[in-house]
Amino acid sequence: MAGSEVLGITTSSSNIDPTTAAPAPPQITREQAEAVVRKVLPGHDKSTVRKITGVRSKGYRCVFLSTFLSTITPHLTAQSASSHTVQFTNSFTECTMVYIIDLIRSTDPSVEDNPSDLHTASDKSECACFLTITHSTTHSLGEYTPNSLPVINNLLNSIRTKTEIPLTESILDTSLSLIPYHFLLSGTTTSTSERMISVADARKLGLLSEKANQLVDLELGKFLGQLHTNVQNDWFGAPQLQEPTDPSYTWQETFTDLFERLISHFESGDVKIDFDLPYERIRLSYSRAIGFSLFDDVEVPSLVWLTGSEEDVFISKPTDPDGLWYFEVCAILPVATHAIWGDPLLESFFVPPNPTKAMAEGYIGAGGGALTIYPRQNTKRIWYDLFLALLVLYEIRNLGDADEIKERRAWCEKAILDSVDALKDAPNY
Repeated sequence: MAGSEVLGITTSSSNIDPTTAAPAPPQITREQAEAVVRKVLPGHDKSTVRKITGVRSKGYRCVFLSTFLSTITPHLTAQSASSHTVQFTNSFTECTMVYIIDLIRSTDPSVEDNPSDLHTASDKSECACFLTITHSTTHSLGEYTPNSLPVINNLLNSIRTKTEIPLTESILDTSLSLIPYHFLLSGTTTSTSERMISVADARKLGLLSEKANQLVDLELGKFLGQLHTNVQNDWFGAPQLQEPTDPSYTWQETFTDLFERLISHFESGDVKIDFDLPYERIRLSYSRAIGFSLFDDVEVPSLVWLTGSEEDVFISKPTDPDGLWYFEVCAILPVATHAIWGDPLLESFFVPPNPTKAMAEGYIGAGGGALTIYPRQNTKRIWYDLFLALLVLYEIRNLGDADEIKERRAWCEKAILDSVDALKDAPNY
């Protein structure tokens, strides 16, 4: 298998057309990460990087990979552990990479010269931060290029100042003076990567009781309610550093433009798929929806995470398996690559069967409005399911045939066909 190895990570190039493949994701060494932390993170000029964990969401993005620079994860197979490699495929934001950086902080000057002394230093403390890096040039990936780091930084600042969502202050650097990438470095959290677990993984592993599941949903609903109510804009569409010259003030105009540009990639044959998209049925339902102004009921543009998922929300791991677990939300990945000013119902957290009763309660309690009062709003959610599935299918178009990518494609196919069937008789009034 052809590929390249950086940081002990093997990138596979099989089954990817070299003429259409996106640029390789940016990657950094431990030394580079340490240089960034010591230079720009206040109070960490002598801190040492203990471990780097590269993060990719398994929700509506693609992969989560772990690469330990100091230790080898016990979850690796014997073969991969012996070679110190983890195979992965590029996510749809091929130009961006997010790392959790575990740090050991010490004021003992001898530790800086002898990293092996870190484990015995009496004044050490451990923490973690997030580092997002991206290529210094914008690589056009079609009509759906991710939001830039400066835009994401602005959005994160707005979220942090206007909500109670646990985001630490971030530092943006586009100078290329420390590493050959633009980067966004978050402040530290007291939880290290070993002490955190994503909500999705906690549910899969059965770590959450029925009551704890409800509490998590309540908290997620509260965060989304604050986000959609407190972080708003004057115009719809992709976030920008300055107001666009021709802003859109109607959601129907914005969404139809997004949908038209997305589906055109499939109709033109730019995206190769192994099932038949029922374009005529989609167009028929689409015409009815536009005729009834289905998307015209959104008055205020809210910040919608869009591709966020439970994989991006980290909670504390239980310290006593036999005791009661009082979890807390430790961190949320600083990813807003596809955030948009739009309809709150577009949020991927609301893909049926969500929102749960607890999530809806938290959402409304935090100021969010009722999401589906009328039947037409349920129809609108079906359109958003179709849009999301097409977007994911478009974004993973060049990612080869790994099992996880096949699963994503299967999910997209089912979601698309189920949505088209549901739209046939769905009310638009």
